[in-house]
Amino acid sequence: YLYIYIIRSIASKQRRRKGKRRKNICLLSVTFHPKLSLDSANAASGMAVHDDCKLRFLELKAKRTHRFIVYKIEEKQKQVVVEKVGEPVLSYEDFAASLPAEECRYAIYDFDFVTTENCQKSKIFFIAWCPDVAKVRSKMIYASSKDRFKRELDGIQVELQATDPTEMDLDVFKSRVN
Repeated sequence: YLYIYIIRSIASKQRRRKGKRRKNICLLSVTFHPKLSLDSANAASGMAVHDDCKLRFLELKAKRTHRFIVYKIEEKQKQVVVEKVGEPVLSYEDFAASLPAEECRYAIYDFDFVTTENCQKSKIFFIAWCPDVAKVRSKMIYASSKDRFKRELDGIQVELQATDPTEMDLDVFKSRVN
């Protein structure tokens, strides 16, 4: 954690032809809290991404071998890892049941739908699941790591943030594909 202190304001005089003018200059000092390490600061800004996360996502995107992938952050290892992979035959209800009610997760869901022109299509959804009852520290870590994690997964088409199961039900998915 960075603490920025304003040390002091120095008044300097600057003379001009028509008189005196004062200019205030603020000096800043940046220090680290002595009890906290740099690792704590890195944990807040983003986690490493395990190679298996990218591999499973590429399998879902290219080969359609998975219906969904649930990711979790391992705080001790300081990285995002795959927690669960859903087979293509599993339903949306199976996906929703795989998200814990009191813990944050990232998830990828391959949503199949039929367009108004009667064409079968698919969209890849990224879901940031942060329930209201989750711990504040967990919410902060997931929120600060989300953008870096999404950049690692090239091919996400739609993003959802959900704090309640109703914010990511099938009707929400259907409305976001149109």
